[in-house]
Amino acid sequence: MQFVLSRSLSSAKLKSGVSPAGVHPAPGLWRGVRSSAFGVSLALAAILAAGCAGSGGTSAPPISVSLSPSSSATIDQSLSVAITATVTNDASAEGVKWSLSGPGSLSSTGPQVTVSYDSPAGSIANPEEATVTATSVADPTKSASLSITVNPYPEMSIAQTLPNGTAGTPYNASIVLTGGTAPFQWIVYDGPIDTGWEVGGAVPNGLTLNATTGTISGTPTAAGTWYFEAIATDADNLFGFSPLSIQINPAGPATANPVPFLNQPLVPAAVSPGGPELTLHVSGTGFVSGATVDFNGRPLATTFADSEHLSATVPTSDVATAQTASVTVVNPAPGGGASNVVYFPVGASEATVSFAYAPNSPLQIAGGFGPVVADFNQDGKPDLAVTGNDKVYVMLGNGDGTFTAAAGSPVPVPSPPYDDLGTPDTWTMAVGDFNHSGHPGLAVEETQNEAAAILLGNGDGTFSYSSSLANTNGMYGEWLTAADLNGDGNLDLFAVNSDAGQSPTVLLGYGSGAFNNVTQTALLNETFPIGGIYGSSAAAGDFNGDGKLDMAVAADTPSSNSAVNVLLGNGDGTFTRASGLPISLGQYLSAIVAADFNGDGKLDLAVTDSDANVVYILLGNGDGTFQTPIAIPVGNDPDAIAVGDFNNDGKLDLAIANYGDGTITLLLGNGDGTFTEASGSPYAVGCPSPGLVAADFNGDGKLDLAAGVCILLQQ
Repeated sequence: MQFVLSRSLSSAKLKSGVSPAGVHPAPGLWRGVRSSAFGVSLALAAILAAGCAGSGGTSAPPISVSLSPSSSATIDQSLSVAITATVTNDASAEGVKWSLSGPGSLSSTGPQVTVSYDSPAGSIANPEEATVTATSVADPTKSASLSITVNPYPEMSIAQTLPNGTAGTPYNASIVLTGGTAPFQWIVYDGPIDTGWEVGGAVPNGLTLNATTGTISGTPTAAGTWYFEAIATDADNLFGFSPLSIQINPAGPATANPVPFLNQPLVPAAVSPGGPELTLHVSGTGFVSGATVDFNGRPLATTFADSEHLSATVPTSDVATAQTASVTVVNPAPGGGASNVVYFPVGASEATVSFAYAPNSPLQIAGGFGPVVADFNQDGKPDLAVTGNDKVYVMLGNGDGTFTAAAGSPVPVPSPPYDDLGTPDTWTMAVGDFNHSGHPGLAVEETQNEAAAILLGNGDGTFSYSSSLANTNGMYGEWLTAADLNGDGNLDLFAVNSDAGQSPTVLLGYGSGAFNNVTQTALLNETFPIGGIYGSSAAAGDFNGDGKLDMAVAADTPSSNSAVNVLLGNGDGTFTRASGLPISLGQYLSAIVAADFNGDGKLDLAVTDSDANVVYILLGNGDGTFQTPIAIPVGNDPDAIAVGDFNNDGKLDLAIANYGDGTITLLLGNGDGTFTEASGSPYAVGCPSPGLVAADFNGDGKLDLAAGVCILLQQ
């Protein structure tokens, strides 16, 4: 028909005089052609209309399918994406049929579909692709498709190791993250401390974590190992996290003076008030020329003899009235600082010793354990810190035997971002100035979390948290001792763990509240444990007279194989076990102290045995070995011991807390290494909380006792 129509149009053009080339005629002629061909035009219109009807030209516009979202989608494994299909020109309203190619599953509801992905095999290692297609039911030739990329969960490997750095040297390292959907937001998690759950720690001082790249960079300002938990949150709000650590090494070898260590007894150990000027002789380890003996924080005129002996003049005014002075040795800078405190009673000699409860004893601390004594607010009066309920209770002494809680007490103890069992389970503490602030701080053992929390003293009874916790490398930590074990002018920590067969751990301090670990193999230069099975406590002192701090460790196995081992310090934080040791001893060793009980200038040991109900006295030979132990009966289940001159006769005595019967046994020293139980001993305590310390809490020149949360004032 079209062909015929084409021919008729050609005849009309020729009859009207239009050239085959299609040149337009004059206007008058064109009008004439139209007029004369009017009848032909009507016929042509009819033919064209019939032809269009026959080819379907009057139907609706063609069907089309579109999707929202219209471009490709990206999701994380286990998530889903909702897709909506829009069908235009579908008069039947039959919608679409959905199909999925690749991993995942479809859940269709009319024009909407949810595509969910969860790999049957669990977590995927690499991105996977899926395609969703919507096909018109009315016209199956019409469809639209959407590509979906499924990413693995965002994950950080806990096995990854970040490189070590050096103080003062620029550092740059990136945390490795796999999976997830960009962009990412990076943080160091710092959770609430007072819940008992983990906190995230911090990156080393001077470094920062880039929030968008996961790169840690900057210039570290201090040495130590920092533990932290990094979290990366992706575009789908899923996150990967991992406990990590960065070790920062010191810039060079230490050239500082050591932190000195002071032994008991002072000579004399006590004096009566109102006496003349006297010369006080002190012994210990790490003394240097220029060191001073400080009496209640005031330096005395001091004479340097050698690295283990000093003498100082105590003026008459300092011993005029009854009191108990705190005595320390202070080495000059660089490094240096104050030693541990030894108390010097200025009080009359007592023929008998008796105790009575302080006015507000016992302290109202649930679960109080392991008291330590120090002047935390530096007012010249001894204070107490006690652990309980995963917190540290700081009780400031009023000078009359009563105590007031410090501002901010109790102090929550943070858990580490590694091996966290939910609660710190605080235990023993060690006192020390770990950041050269001049204020006493605390290292708090977390017996389950393989950590020691470092609380830096502010000098007013409050504390700040160190930016780094210390990793003690073993669960069920039992004891912490603070001392400068490598002579670099910074306090270190010696941690005893009660894991079966576990050697102690040395944590080297760097004067900023941060520590590095010495491996346990290097600690003993051998691979077997210290003797006994479960470590319980330790005491520091120079047991072989070489000027380097050693450690005596008590270890126990119930009813058998308990032992004392002496680890001789090499001066660099490592130790070698003394010959002829360990000393097999008793049944269940629980506490150990070191002092010179017989006045021969050699350190001795006293060790409690909780199963045998005795205290053993081991007199030192001065070479790291000891004489045959002497057993002295005490009360039931002795578990703590304190040393001091309780009757002011110039001879060291021993106070032993007996947990089993709630008593304290007082053994008065005879000055030759033997002891006699005091008249009236054992003394009833009434609240058998573990731990025992001695100090003069009411300022009368007599040593008092804090047994757990019970305060006993000497009468």
